[in-house]
Formats: sequence, C-alpha cells, structure tokens
Amino acid sequence: MISLKEYVDRMKEGQNDIYHIAGESIAAVSSSPFLETLRQKGIEVLYMTDSMDECSVQQLKEFDGKKLKSTTKE
Repeated sequence: MISLKEYVDRMKEGQNDIYHIAGESIAAVSSSPFLETLRQKGIEVLYMTDSMDECSVQQLKEFDGKKLKSTTKE
C-alpha cells in the first residue's frame, strides 16, 4: 500500500499526473493492457481494488497540484 504523498514524492521528473487503474483484484489490474505504455515509460500506477478507492478518486480529482488520471480513460 502506498499513500498519494508517497506516490508524488517518487514520481519521475517531468511527470505531471498521478495514474491509477481500478479493478476487482491486483491480479486483474496488473495484467491490464492499459498499463503497457506506462510501464515502458517507467511510470508507476496506483492499483485501486477497493470499491471506495474509485469513489474517492472521482471526488478528489487532484492531489498536491497533480491531476489523477485513470489509465483506462482518455
């Protein structure tokens, strides 16, 4: 588990967004084809596997000046 602050602290230089993906389990989200491009770029993605995670992210939209972006939406 990682906090949003920890994520932001270890973001790659020049990365402006917090990326996340929601799903039923870690196994399901970690095998998503939506992650491939971000993995190639070395960008970390937050896995949201609890139903409250997705609700929270929809309300939060931004943290520490960084927008939260779903890897499955453009």
